[in-house]
Amino acid sequence: MFYGIMAQQRFMMKKFRMTPIHYCMVGLLAFIILAISSRLLGGTIVNLFVILLILSGVIYLFLHQLKQVELDELEQIQYVNHQAENGLASLLDKMPVGVIKVNGETNEVEWFNPYAELIFSTEDGQFDVEYLQQVLAIPFEGKGHYATIGDKKYSVYLDSQASVVYFFDASSEYEANVGLVTTRPVIGIMSVDNYDDLEDVVSDSDISSINGFIANFVEEFSEKYHIFYRRVVMDRFYLFTDYTVLEQLIESKFSIIDQFREEAKNRELPITLSMGFSYGDGKHDEIGRVALSNLNLAEVRGGDQAVVKEREEGKDPIFFGGGTASAIKRTRTRTRAMMTAISEKIKSVDQVFVVGHKKLDMDALGASIGMQLFANNINERSYAVYDDTSMAQDIERAVEKIQSDGATKLVTVSDALRMVSDQSLLIMVDHSKTALTLSNDLYEKFSQVIVIDHHRRDEDFPENAMITYIESGASSASELVTELLQFQNSKKNRLNKIQASVLMAGIMLDTKNFSVRVTSRTFDVASYLRSRGSDSVLIQEISATNFDEYREVNELILNGQMVFPHIIVATGAADVPYGTVTISKAADSMLAMSKIEATFVIALNEQGSISISARSRSKVNVQKIMEQMGGGGHFNSAASQLEDVTIDQVRAQLIDCIQEEVQKDKEEEE
Repeated sequence: MFYGIMAQQRFMMKKFRMTPIHYCMVGLLAFIILAISSRLLGGTIVNLFVILLILSGVIYLFLHQLKQVELDELEQIQYVNHQAENGLASLLDKMPVGVIKVNGETNEVEWFNPYAELIFSTEDGQFDVEYLQQVLAIPFEGKGHYATIGDKKYSVYLDSQASVVYFFDASSEYEANVGLVTTRPVIGIMSVDNYDDLEDVVSDSDISSINGFIANFVEEFSEKYHIFYRRVVMDRFYLFTDYTVLEQLIESKFSIIDQFREEAKNRELPITLSMGFSYGDGKHDEIGRVALSNLNLAEVRGGDQAVVKEREEGKDPIFFGGGTASAIKRTRTRTRAMMTAISEKIKSVDQVFVVGHKKLDMDALGASIGMQLFANNINERSYAVYDDTSMAQDIERAVEKIQSDGATKLVTVSDALRMVSDQSLLIMVDHSKTALTLSNDLYEKFSQVIVIDHHRRDEDFPENAMITYIESGASSASELVTELLQFQNSKKNRLNKIQASVLMAGIMLDTKNFSVRVTSRTFDVASYLRSRGSDSVLIQEISATNFDEYREVNELILNGQMVFPHIIVATGAADVPYGTVTISKAADSMLAMSKIEATFVIALNEQGSISISARSRSKVNVQKIMEQMGGGGHFNSAASQLEDVTIDQVRAQLIDCIQEEVQKDKEEEE
């Protein structure tokens, strides 16, 4: 009623606006007046004066009408704006949305509506400015973010231009989103490590008892977390649940793995658990494939651990467990199967190139010439690649011996780059990270890759790897390659004295002369190499340390400090470069000292970057520490290289990583 009366009054007060008909009538009237005045007055001056007055009046009328039209439009706009401001102010006061105007420079509150006052009111009815400032301190990304205020969830949006913050009650929306996330399907695969070995050494009745223990353990675990499971083979289980349960397992850091290990240990069973989990929105077939890939990743990293990774591409895996030395024991059946698979692949290509990692050590060189011999027995166009521009002294001596022997086809990186074709195969030995390969330019030319390594698998794995033979339980890559040669048992070309000696030198390097990471398989391989002519005198001649290297090793050792109980960190001078072999030998030498559990050596290498060599006995997982530093390796031996940093910066970062790992170990023990 009020708005109707106001509209009627405005209609009555509205100014008169001329239309085209009005202009016609004014023109006609002016013409009549002019005609009459011309008739009565003739051509006198008075007549002209009358005409001037009439024209002036018409012009004034036009100008006045134009001004009135402009005033009407301005008043209308002002009126509409006024009505909109009044309506908006009324809406902001009444709508269930918190609106707060803040000063864009000082971030102080300038105005808020009643609903915002309700949101931020304290128990005594005061506006909680301090809590508002905490909410506003959260960075705004994209459309906004959620904030918990009291017992409700609010969606917070910022209009940066107007410096206005809006709070929408999103409790229902948030709960719905959380529900969608927590109910996402999860597929897990659980495998019992080393189960095959038990079947070979225990009686049928004992196997039945072991199977009962495993089945009861998995059943209790599944009942505790309400997981549906199925046993597909004696040592493998498939698990089906949702993200709520997976979140609980993640929060417990998959303590189920430690529990199984302890219970198996109490029964004197050398078995552990490996688990792979994946989740996502629908596409259960893809979730299952990722879960299987995660299980394989857990196993090649040494077992006794869990790997969790979302189905979506680009997501990084999360690792749990793996706090003990490599748990999985490889089987001869798997080695034979790998020998067959690799042989079939070599038959299908035109050339084979075998490469080790950057800065070849004796294990990488031994594995390279061993795999060249393996491939050459199938495809005569097979080559071992080395970098003639960057070799340690022991590698130079070994390469000279191999070249003088003539039984191994060695080519330089530059030669290999010219020889590669689209149908060539690359075999990477003693490494599985593309960043560590001998030549990235050479690697980029291959679409087919085979990986043979004894280090735990990590990120930066070759995307085009067709066959992966990673056994973290092996002492060295030379050991794995020698076993492949044993199973190949070719009569065409067999290991000669030089080749067997270099392979033995590789095993001796990584086992510290058969003192660490040694299994019965290691001695079996060593016995085979000895039967093929491995010469200890030749090995000593190749691997001998000269005086300058010996002095540099001792320089690094003398700079060592006990940063934690039983842990030594040594650093070289900031301006003195050391060879990577020298750095690793210093770490090995310090580990041989009494009551030392882990050693780390930091030094400038010959390429101008900072190298870290890490060694441990059985209590400190140096692989995890080196992974945090951008490197990798396995439990007892790992390394890393860093660019654009100083030795002091690397030392400080390393000590922080060691402290974090030591603290984690203490928490797990408690």
